[in-house]
Amino acid sequence: MALRGRTVGEIPKDAVELTPVEATNYVWELISNWESFSDTWALRYGPMVLGGMSALSGVIINDHYRKKLKLGNFGFFSSVIPISLMPGLMTALFHRHLVSTEMLLMKKEACPICYEIKSAAIQWGFGIAYPMVLGPASGLMFASRYSTYRVPNLIEGPKVMFEFLAKLTKPFYSTLVYMGAFQLIMSSVLTYFEMKNHITVRLKILEIEEKVMGEHGLK
Repeated sequence: MALRGRTVGEIPKDAVELTPVEATNYVWELISNWESFSDTWALRYGPMVLGGMSALSGVIINDHYRKKLKLGNFGFFSSVIPISLMPGLMTALFHRHLVSTEMLLMKKEACPICYEIKSAAIQWGFGIAYPMVLGPASGLMFASRYSTYRVPNLIEGPKVMFEFLAKLTKPFYSTLVYMGAFQLIMSSVLTYFEMKNHITVRLKILEIEEKVMGEHGLK
């Protein structure tokens, strides 16, 4: 059964109408059970790969600030979960829902450029921006709590705090730029292959439909 968006006046009498949730479950079940791995690899594993990249980025960012603030093992697990695991999980979930699923359901407002931009925004947001907010904040909190490094007091004003954070971040700038560029490139590449997978599967389904209709003399 092929999945098509609803168009007034073009619904066949024997068509089965699905709710958005049912349609989503149907397309992902179709992709998961598709025999040819080469036809669906990006759709199956693209979101997980991008999630893993965000998690790795969070690990690197968290490690930088922890080393600069000489935290050692203090608060290690308390910082790993929100700064590394959560960005990875959220990237995979948001990409699958907002990019891959919309692509498969062929929503009218979607377009190839829209997918690329949306994918890049999700990847940069959870892979770079999110850890860059929580990483320094977590490091400063634990450094103050365990007295591993002298950090400015909030009463000294935001200017002093920002200057201190800039000093900690400066050696990390080049690494941050490379990570950000790599995240954007990989999100674009994998989204492109997801679109190719979608087109391949769609064309093959249409071929199967035409073959079945021909065998039953419905063409």
